[in-house]
Amino acid sequence: MSISTLLCDLIFCRRKQYNCAQDKMVRLGPLNLTKHEFASGIAHQAVERSEHEAINREVRKLSGQIDHAADFVDTLEQQLCIKTQWHQDDAEYVKMCKYISNRKFIHVVEELQGLVVSRLVELDKMNLAGSGT
Repeated sequence: MSISTLLCDLIFCRRKQYNCAQDKMVRLGPLNLTKHEFASGIAHQAVERSEHEAINREVRKLSGQIDHAADFVDTLEQQLCIKTQWHQDDAEYVKMCKYISNRKFIHVVEELQGLVVSRLVELDKMNLAGSGT
């Protein structure tokens, strides 16, 4: 798996986490205290405010990670002279995903092929290549 693919996957995952954190913030709603709420539920509000602040920190952290990973991908693409990015419906992307999922099998087959070739070379040195030994 290429570095740019891993980084794109990281960016995708971070964006999912970022969106999830944003959804949590929206569900919490604004933190408005009336006199009655202040008198009766200050502990609850403090917990809610603490959750709000924790989510805000998480959102800022994820946003920074997304920006950093995106900058790294941009720099890498410039260094490697990559003009276009693959998308999930591109033929090359699908082909590469299949190759990656089958790479262990392909590696074993290529290793076996190398062993067969080296064995044939050894047999050829002994003039036994066609004998089936």
